[in-house]
Amino acid sequence: MKRSVGKKTKNAPSGTDTAAAAGTAPKATHTRRWIGAAAMVVVVFAAAGAVGAVVRDHSAKKLTPPTSGTGPSHLAVPVSGHTPVTLTLYEDLRDPASATFEQTYRPTMDRLLASGTVKLLYREVADVDAAKGGTGSLNAANALGCAQDAGHFSAYRTVLLANQPSADTDAFADKAQLIALSKQVKKLDTDVFRNCVDSGAHNVWVKDSTSDFASANLGSVPVLTMQATGQDTARTVIGGSAQLTPEKLFSLVIDAATTATPSATPSAS
Repeated sequence: MKRSVGKKTKNAPSGTDTAAAAGTAPKATHTRRWIGAAAMVVVVFAAAGAVGAVVRDHSAKKLTPPTSGTGPSHLAVPVSGHTPVTLTLYEDLRDPASATFEQTYRPTMDRLLASGTVKLLYREVADVDAAKGGTGSLNAANALGCAQDAGHFSAYRTVLLANQPSADTDAFADKAQLIALSKQVKKLDTDVFRNCVDSGAHNVWVKDSTSDFASANLGSVPVLTMQATGQDTARTVIGGSAQLTPEKLFSLVIDAATTATPSATPSAS
């Protein structure tokens, strides 16, 4: 009689193997979930970074004048209100001649403002940056625009000119120094001011003012122009070959205010 030979069968998994397999599946699934979640976070941050870059690029190209900017494209910062005579001062906060102008004519400007006969407009330009390289003129002018936003234009401008570094060192290119100087003006050093300085919020405003000044062919800063009510254009009274002593400037402006006709509003120039 032939003996029947049974077919060999594979051993069934032991209880230990089954438990191990059962325990591994949830862990693998849990790990995959974490990997998927991490990948989603990376995608979200990458998208946010891309959007932020677009926003920053747009801001860098957008004209954002300081608060109360006036004149064409709001390129000028006004001091005082409606008066018969408008004086426009073009200056560069990195330029030694602009600091000298401030020292020489500040008392006269204060007298004229107190008399109620003039509106004084400030136009910030970046001439020294173009001539010597660097960004000190641009950064300082932007910071001054930020100070105007906070209502501290005149006080901060005085601080910047009083602490003007050598034009060759370009120390105003350091935004940290501009922020440090703001501590000399009460209540100016705020997070809003710091962000404005760091982001270059008014850089386009400064660049447009600089381009407009160059197109006007007024020469090198500082330049002071005067326009009385009723006059169609402004004329240079200080700058280039036109020079006046402080007393002669005062007399010239007072005479212009006396003869001005109230038929037109002087424009920023």
